[in-house]
This record gives sequence, structure tokens and C-alpha cells, in this order.
Amino acid sequence: MAEQANFKRINFFEGFFTTDEDWNAAEAYHVEKRRMHNRVLHTPGVVPVAGGGMKVQARGRGDLSFEVTPGFAVDGRGNELVLRDPAVKVVEADKLKLPQTIYVAIRYFEEPTDFIAYKENPRFKGHRRIEEKVKIEVMAREPDGVESLELGRVRLEEGVREIRDALDPRVPGPGEIDLRYVPVAGYAGSHASPQLRVEIANGLSEKAVLAALLCKMGVLPANYLRGAVLAAEMLNNSNGVGPFNLADVLTGPVELEREMVEAIEKDFPQIAARKGFAEYKKSLEALTKVVRDRPRDADGAIGIARFLNASNQALTPVVKEKLAPTAKKDVRGEATSWKDIVIRSQPFPEELNIDGSNFTRVDHLQLVNEDSEKAHKFRIEGQKDMWKSRQTFTYPDKETVSDSGVAYIGGEAKWQTHNLKPGKDLIIIKRFDAILGEQICDVLVDGKKVGQWKVTEADRKHRWRNHYFLVPGTFITNETAEITAKAVSAERDINMFQLWFYQPA
Repeated sequence: MAEQANFKRINFFEGFFTTDEDWNAAEAYHVEKRRMHNRVLHTPGVVPVAGGGMKVQARGRGDLSFEVTPGFAVDGRGNELVLRDPAVKVVEADKLKLPQTIYVAIRYFEEPTDFIAYKENPRFKGHRRIEEKVKIEVMAREPDGVESLELGRVRLEEGVREIRDALDPRVPGPGEIDLRYVPVAGYAGSHASPQLRVEIANGLSEKAVLAALLCKMGVLPANYLRGAVLAAEMLNNSNGVGPFNLADVLTGPVELEREMVEAIEKDFPQIAARKGFAEYKKSLEALTKVVRDRPRDADGAIGIARFLNASNQALTPVVKEKLAPTAKKDVRGEATSWKDIVIRSQPFPEELNIDGSNFTRVDHLQLVNEDSEKAHKFRIEGQKDMWKSRQTFTYPDKETVSDSGVAYIGGEAKWQTHNLKPGKDLIIIKRFDAILGEQICDVLVDGKKVGQWKVTEADRKHRWRNHYFLVPGTFITNETAEITAKAVSAERDINMFQLWFYQPA
């Protein structure tokens, strides 16, 4: 390794006759020391919180042009790259061999300016300034990170006529701007205002408390959510969360919260039926949307924090609603759980104790049974096709069961349910053939939409499954209710073999 000379800085003293060489050496000393500082104490890359973050974005002109926003970066040599104004570039696709990935890069260079020559003595002339400039380039090779920095890349293929922002930044498609490989410079602090930091802290703290309460109710996915929230809280407390990365930090917790909601709807219908749960789902969807939009500015970050707090406010009454627990001495019927209901091969009895709550069977509809269908006024209307069949399959416990049922494509099945207690929740359990998943239907009670019944289980080996749907008590207004199961997909059949109806005892 070649020996490097020590740094020397200029030292002035009385009588020191300086030349242009001395002054240039003095300037070079500070320039090189600053570059060394940048190389050693910072990583090369774009500083995301400066200016517009040097972000490559689409112009929406329907062509192969893009724009780079103003910003600041440091290259591998320690040079500081400043882009003062937005830069627009147009890709000349006719000069490329497609398919090909193009790279948008920024490069530092210097240019002498302010030339002057003295008429009195032509020997005295030169440039009075060195201008530090940058150039945006479109390259066919990946930037090395030293001489040039990557700002983005685009995969161009035949048929691509426009450069667009990525619909999903995690998996950009052809013609979409890929920002995943943009190097990020090391910088200190989050650049979050005190207001933003407090808003985030309050939102995360409350979310962790609510998740802990759901854990105590037995909602296992809430524990995963709590762990992710505590990690985000730690980052915020260490001043590591700001406008640039708030959306990235919350992406994991938000996706885990969505999975938690799905688990609640599937395995904890009593929680899903609580007052305010539907409003909470809407608040979570709003939070999901703004997080996925990934705003990088202060106003956008404040918006995310407020949506976070709004989702907490909506969840609070759901989690903290007090229910009268069923005492052990009052347990009636066979004890089971919501998870076991799905794979139960035995007939459903008159009484069940599901996860500690007593339920009584109020009605039972046997399909392809003339007397039962007539008593319940069962019919299928508006279908593209329908059929009846008798099938013999097994449940996951390998018990063989034979049963008769109906299937329909499009249209809707209607029937009456009797012996209801107005104001009480209604649990509908159906046996179905799970060879195909994604059986989705809208459920209506007396013409009012309750929600969607989504059956996602699919099993080609053990084809029998049960699935349940909870109708909140507010929809049960009489002793008899007309239930409608309207197919959402016109191409996928809805099948059902028996229907059991339960209400809290």
C-alpha cells in the first residue's frame, strides 16, 4: 500500500509572501478533510430528508420521461452532491436493445468558472471560482457507488410506452420505477418534530396496550402485533423514526394487525360481533391505505400518526366491552371451541358450550329433505346453474360422513330460520365440501345486508368442513327471519349440506 502524506494546513506569519499555490493548497486542505470525513463517518448515498430526497418519479405524460426531485447526496469519494432544481430526463428507447434495465444515476464534477484576464498584464489570467456541479445520467450499467450513485432503475421491455411510479414499490413491474436499490446515506437524528414524536409515541403505546388485552382474550395473533409495536416504539424512543421512514416502520405492525382481524373474524365471532368492530375495521383500512401510500414529508407523517390514533380509538370500545362471563357451574352442553367447530365430524347437539359460552340450537335445516326444505321455505333464485348431490367424504379426523346437499353458481339461496330470540346473536353453522376454497357470499337478514361469508378452506383429501357465520343480535327482530346467501362470484359454486342455528343460552 502506497504511503500517504500527512495533512498540512497553511500557517500564516508576518512577512509570509503567499502565492496562488499556497492559497489553492489551503483550500484543498479543507476540501480533502471534508471528503475524508464523509467517507469515513458516513455511508455514501442519498440523504432522504434533504430537499425532495432526490427521488426519481414519473411525470404522468404518457412517455418515457421522468423527473428527479432536488436533494443532497454523498458519493463514494466523499463529494457532496447538491441538486438544486428538479431535473427532467427522457429515455431514448430506440437506442436501446430491449429488454434491458436502465439505471438513473447522479455524478459529481467540477467546472472552472468566472474567467478573468487583466488587460494591463495578459500574463495574469485565470478562473476565479470552481463550481461544484452534478449530472443526471441514464446508464446501461449499474452505478459503482463511487463515481456515481444510483437514484433508481427501470426495466424496459417491448410494449412499454410509459415510465410509471411503481404500483407496489416492493415488486416493481416493467416500466415502473424501482427505488429498492437506492443507497441511503448515514445521517443522525430522525428529523421528526416534537409534535410528531409525541403523536407516534401515544399511538404505539396505546396499540401495545390494546394488543395485550386481546392476548388475554386468547387472540394469539395479537401477541405478534404487540411484539412488532414494541419494536417500533423502541425505534421512536431512540429518535429513529421520522417523516421519511414512519410508513416503513409501521408497515409490519399494520399488516400483522390485518392478520389479527382476520383471525378474530374466523375464530372469535363474539368479539367480531361487538359494537364498533365494523367501524374499527374501516379505521384500520384507512390506516393501511395511508401507510401503503408511503408519504415522506412532515404533513404525511402527521397524517399517518393521526390515522394510527384513530384506529386505536375505534378498537378501544371493542376490546374493553364488558361481557358477563359464564360461570363454570352454569356450563351446559358439550364443551368445544370455535376452532374445533370447523373440523367437527359428529352431529351438532341441542346445546354447546363454545369457549366458555353456552349456546342453544334453535333450528336445523336438512337440505335435500323435502319436509325440512318446505318447513324453512328453502329455495334458490337467479342461479346460472344448480345441482343436488349426495356425497361421502371424510373430516380431518378421518371420520367418514355421508350427506346430501345443494350447490349453485350465481343467484342466491333463501330460507326462513325459526324459534329465534329477538336481540340475540345468531350463529349459522354449515357443512360444506371444501374441495375448492374462496366460496364467498353476501348474507342478508330480512333484506338487510349483514356482511360477507368468506369460506377460504380448501382440502382435496379430507373434504368435509364446517364453517360458521355470526349475525349480530341487532338484525334479529322477530322470532322468524329470512336469511339470504347471495353468491358474490358468478363463476364459483356455493355448496351447503346441512345448516345448524344457535343462539346464546
